Amino acid sequence: SAGSMLALNDRYRPEMVVFLPSQAAAQLSVAKPINVAGTALYNYTEGYGTYLIPAVLIVIMFQTLLMVIGMVSGEERQFKLLQVYRPTFGQAGRLVIGKTFVYMMLYAVFSLFLLGLIPLIFDLPDIGNVWNIIMLLIPFLMATSFFGLTASVVFTDSDAPLLMIAFFSVGLIFLSGVSYPLELMPWYWQAAHYVFPVAPAVLAFVKLNSMGGSLVDIWPQMLTLWIQVIIYGAWAVYTTRRVYKRSNIKTGDIEA
Repeated sequence: SAGSMLALNDRYRPEMVVFLPSQAAAQLSVAKPINVAGTALYNYTEGYGTYLIPAVLIVIMFQTLLMVIGMVSGEERQFKLLQVYRPTFGQAGRLVIGKTFVYMMLYAVFSLFLLGLIPLIFDLPDIGNVWNIIMLLIPFLMATSFFGLTASVVFTDSDAPLLMIAFFSVGLIFLSGVSYPLELMPWYWQAAHYVFPVAPAVLAFVKLNSMGGSLVDIWPQMLTLWIQVIIYGAWAVYTTRRVYKRSNIKTGDIEA
């Protein structure tokens, strides 16, 4: 607003001088424009680190967890480690819950390093409440694990996830709405924001950790993550049972 005002002032002030009294015109002609000194909210250094790195940390967690799940699942299919039995939906559910529990325990330690120590070491924004961040990480890690188990059906070896998942890094940051306003995106990109767990998680983490918000401020993102937990959890159970069934049918261990 200040910049627009100064630009209009520079454009029209010479014309306005003609209609003023000679004394006022002389004073106006020598007047200096206002010097505006602004401070960016929540990014006082106006630097790359304080602006984008907190969002990148969540993207790193999302992508590395997907890579781990994709590599493990791809290795199981590549070396035919699934030809054991045809699980029921209950057994497939226990498999999914067991794998998710292991992944969440591993990433609880990883998140302590990535979100706890890295901001302290590199002086990144770290004004969020620890317990609020933990409450955010629970549905985020669950939704990511279920999403990875669901997507693992497309990986037939342990190398493909490294190439496919890393390709979407920049796009995931844009979908979060941190680097570009979500409200200004076309409707199909806004819809994609609710497909990947990382998008609402990044937006919620920035609100908590960089802007000092509370759980009340991130309730839309929390609701999105819990809905994703339910949808991707059920989908992961179905996908797991189908993968085991397909692997056993191919080897002739069970009848189709």
